[in-house]
Amino acid sequence: MCSGRLVLKVEGENLNKFLNMLIFNKILLKLYSKQDNTIIIGISTKDFKKVTKIAKRTMCKISILEKNGMYFYLKELTLWKVITVGVCIFILIVFNQFIFDIAILNHGSADILLDKKIKEKLYQYNIKPFMLKNKIDEKILERKLLADLGDLMWVNVKKEGARLFVEYVKREKAEVENKKGQIFAASSGVIKRIILKSGNLLVKEGDTVVCGQLLVDNKVTSKDGIEYYEDANAQIEAITFYTIPADFTIPLYQKEYISKATVPYIKVGNYEIKLKNIVTKNENCDKIKIKEYKLSPLAIWVGVYEIKRYKLKRFVPTLAQIKEKVKRECDQKFMSLTKNKKILNVLSVRTYIKMIKQKGEIRKIECQRNYECLEEIGIKK
Repeated sequence: MCSGRLVLKVEGENLNKFLNMLIFNKILLKLYSKQDNTIIIGISTKDFKKVTKIAKRTMCKISILEKNGMYFYLKELTLWKVITVGVCIFILIVFNQFIFDIAILNHGSADILLDKKIKEKLYQYNIKPFMLKNKIDEKILERKLLADLGDLMWVNVKKEGARLFVEYVKREKAEVENKKGQIFAASSGVIKRIILKSGNLLVKEGDTVVCGQLLVDNKVTSKDGIEYYEDANAQIEAITFYTIPADFTIPLYQKEYISKATVPYIKVGNYEIKLKNIVTKNENCDKIKIKEYKLSPLAIWVGVYEIKRYKLKRFVPTLAQIKEKVKRECDQKFMSLTKNKKILNVLSVRTYIKMIKQKGEIRKIECQRNYECLEEIGIKK
């Protein structure tokens, strides 16, 4: 496999006999030229010893004109040459593991602004020149670019040699405008703080806004006067106000429990069998089911009732009790009203109570509780 090739010049008077012996021994590869007493032939290096023996027998003189093949190349290699070649191969292998350049290709009209956005996103994803190829997943990168840049309709990422190619097709302007979100006010209030990440801000700190007002638009104009659309993203905090009214009546009497007893029972279908009889003597009682268990797949249950005897007592509420009930009633309504809103903090609460008397006793309460809140009011649509 590593045998070389020799081109020989043979001189002598018995050249015909020399050639016949080469052919007979299947040595001759090629006859280049033949003159009266000189021929030029090509042979394999492995047959050179045989050729010299035949030349001696035929009284011919041999001289080597050319040496070709891997055999002679390997013979000429020195240690330094081997090291140099090895280092070069190693450098090529190592360099082939890195990305040295990122190329953005647009299939359509050129858009320098979008190319710049793509490069910025790649740097945010930590995709930079001089990074290892195996750290780049093309499919994941494509999905991220499509999710973060609504201007893109199609993206293809591929690695070729030492370059990373990002090909894309831009979405039509009407589609981009419809896809990009805008931020509206979810509640009325006074703007306290704004953190703008992207989009065109239409308000400033200290402005009073109403519910449904557009705060951040998706149409942006660059410093060069170029209009484009981007997804609006901002955190807008405002001071908001909520007024919660409530009213309730004060009962004339209040239950005062004096004793209690437990009664076990068995229930079969709609029929209930009490295992213990309690005589109440027409007293005021509350019957409360405290436990119940199903015994089998059939409609059979066992359980326990609690019978609580009480007497009615004249009820005259104190101011502390009224305030506590007002607070509980209004706070429940406030939590229900704001459960889908982003209340960051309740800054202050003011409570107004009106007590209505009947026959000299407090029987009806009308109240109003005002909440001042710090709220994140931005909602994307």
